[in-house]
This record gives sequence, C-alpha cells and structure tokens, in this order.
Amino acid sequence: MAAGTHMPTAPGAVRRPWFRRPRNKEALAALLFLAPNLIGFLVLTLGPGVFSLIMGFTNWSGISRARWVGAENYIELMADKVFLTALRNTLVYTVEFTPLVIGASLLFALLFNQRAWGVPVVRLLCFLPIVTDFISVAFIWSWIYHFRFGVLNWALELLNLPAQAWLGDVRWAMIALVVMSVWRWVGYYAIILLAGLQGIPSELKEAATIDGANGRQLFLRVTIPLLSPALFFVLIISISSSLAVFEQMYIMTQGGPRDSTISISMFLYQQGFRFFKMGYASAVAWILFLLTFMVTAFNWTIRRRWVYQE
Repeated sequence: MAAGTHMPTAPGAVRRPWFRRPRNKEALAALLFLAPNLIGFLVLTLGPGVFSLIMGFTNWSGISRARWVGAENYIELMADKVFLTALRNTLVYTVEFTPLVIGASLLFALLFNQRAWGVPVVRLLCFLPIVTDFISVAFIWSWIYHFRFGVLNWALELLNLPAQAWLGDVRWAMIALVVMSVWRWVGYYAIILLAGLQGIPSELKEAATIDGANGRQLFLRVTIPLLSPALFFVLIISISSSLAVFEQMYIMTQGGPRDSTISISMFLYQQGFRFFKMGYASAVAWILFLLTFMVTAFNWTIRRRWVYQE
C-alpha cells in the first residue's frame, strides 16, 4: 500500500468523538467525579505545601517581598533555644499521651464490649468530650485545675495534701495537659478499638477455651493479636495528633509557664502570626512534617513484627 493512504471506512460506520467511545466515557465520568477532590487537593493541600516549602528558604514576612536565604532558616532553628524547647516538649507530650490514651482506650473498649446494664450510658458519656467544643472543655478543666477554687485542689485539701498550681507550675503543667487530653480522646479511640473487638470471631475464643486457655491466655494469645490492626491504627493517629498538638497549649497555658508547655505547632503559630516571620514558620512546618513522616514510616516498617495480617 502506498505511503500516505488510509484504510477505507466500512460502509455505514461513523467515527465517534473520543469522549463518546465507551472506554473513554467511563474514564471521563470517573475524572469528573474525582475532579472536586482533585481540585481541592491541588488548591488546598499540594499548592500551599509547595508554596510553604519554597518560602522556607526565604525571609518572607507575609507582606514584604521574599528574599532567598537558602538554608539559613533551618540552620537558625537548630540553634533556637525556644524551638528546641518546643521540640522537647512535643516529644515529651507524645511519649506521655500515647501509651496512656491507648491503655485507657483499651480498658474502656473491653468494658464497652460487655453486655451489662449501664454500658451504653457509659459509652455515650465517654464519647461526649470529643464532640464537645474545645473552648468548653478548656473552661471546665481550667476550673478543675484552678489553684483556689478548683475541684482537684479541694480534694487534695480533704486529704490534708498541699494544693498545687497545676497550670502555673513547671513540674505539673505538661502533666495536667496530658491528663486533660487523655480524658478528651479516650472515648473516640475506645470506639475504634471496640469495633476491632467486635470483629473478632467468637469461634476462635470458643476454640481456645475448649483447648484449656484461661482468661489471661485468651486475652494475650487471641484478643490482642487479632486486635493489633486496630491498635496500630490508634497508635498512628494518636502519635500524629500529639506531634501536632496546639489548641491545648494555646488555650490553657499559652505555652507557659516559662515555655514548659510550648509545642512545635504553637511555636510555628507565634513565628508566623505574631512575629510575621512566615519564612521561618514555613521551615518549622516542614521540620514538623518530616518528624511526623519519619515516626509514621518507622512504625509502618515494624508493623509486621506485631500486627496480625491474614
């Protein structure tokens, strides 16, 4: 056949536009359904993320023209005593909050899984804090921790123990915030673990009981391994949320006393919106992102050692 010639079209055949062909119509429909999410991701997540990454290498104030400074912001952060304090406080908060909230959530999930009178009411009461506005939660706990009129110090006085400035003492401020955070989140995590408990086949427990397993062995050899995927999920989200903790410190203590409760997120907020050092704050944001990513990646890597997989 000579070059440049075309195959003749069959009689009666009509070439359809590309968007009317069956396979392309399905792809176009899928793209249209995905478009709102894709546009939202590009405009609200990826775009600002890339912009923040670039601004982290500038001295931009949010108003003035940005000037490229290279890695100067990151170098300065490594010598910034307040940032290093915020980093330490964030890690301390994470190390204290994560095991406490997971342990308490597991206990409540085991309680919620029992068929006993009053359990639905307790389940509702435990879940209420997470759906309550945090301003209200902060007001309640500020009253509980109040030095002169707080319920906690009133109980200590009944026991002939000295009152404590829970939010005004360097020794107690972080612990007080951790306790409040555990109280707020324990119901939410307990519901997740309860779903995992209810997904464990009863036949496995019955078979283990027939084989002579006692309650302790049943819990350690059957319940915990089969609950490990839910525990892993709770571990990841609790670590991620605690590394990014902000509102507790901002509302309850403003980072005090003496920066003992300042977190990375609060330090970022101060640098960006109080001192208008947007470039510096962007560098802080990316350090927080990398820290969260590394911790999550580490846990994801070792999950096969303890997370049950079918």
